[in-house]
This record gives sequence, C-alpha cells and structure tokens, in this order.
Amino acid sequence: MGFELSASTLEALFEEARCALLMVVFERPPESGAEERAVLLTAPDLETLLVRWLNELIYLTQDTGFVPARADVEIREADPMGHILEARLAGATLRLEEYGWQGEIKSATFHGLDVVFENGAWRARVILDV
Repeated sequence: MGFELSASTLEALFEEARCALLMVVFERPPESGAEERAVLLTAPDLETLLVRWLNELIYLTQDTGFVPARADVEIREADPMGHILEARLAGATLRLEEYGWQGEIKSATFHGLDVVFENGAWRARVILDV
C-alpha cells in the first residue's frame, strides 16, 4: 500500500504525506484537535527525512493515541546533518470507531521511495508496510 504526492513546496509535500497517511489509517480522520505536540527530526537526505516523518506520525497515532489532525512544518538544510524538520502538530485523541480505523501500519519504507523536484513541483512516492 502506498501513495504518490505532489506539492509546490517541500513543506507542503510533507503535509500532504501526513494527510495521505491519515486517509490510509482512517475512513474519517479528525480535521482538528486541541492537543499540541512538537516534532524535531534530522536526516542526511530528504528521502530519509520523509520516512522518519511518517514513522513518527505512525508512532504518535498508534502508540500514544495522538492523531495529528494539522501540522505546521518547517524544513531546512543543516550541515553536516543534512536536513532538519520542525513541526507543530495539533491533534485529537485516537477514537477507533469514530474515525473509522482501517488497520495498523507497521512503517513507511524505503522501497520505491522517491523525493524529487521536477517541473516546478515537489513529488514523492511512498510505500507503507501494513
């Protein structure tokens, strides 16, 4: 199972990835939430950063019961670490029946993973291990 994404900015691409993940996990994902969380991730390249981002969202949802309904994402290059992602998340408590839980996701994978900027847009392809 997976998805293909396209966005005008890198931050918007990572936000699209969050939305796509929630659509895989829930029939009716929450659109808002009062609880807030902060995420800070580093990676040597954008592909690894995207996998870490999605796996963090999977962990928050499935292991802590926090469903990230909204995200304000900032990504920047940082030598020698590669890239840094900082995000402020707003979310809701996990409610399996209310949101229409569709099953557990083990992780985002590197299989077939691609993050590229072409023709004026950022594009990514992600495969999930279910």
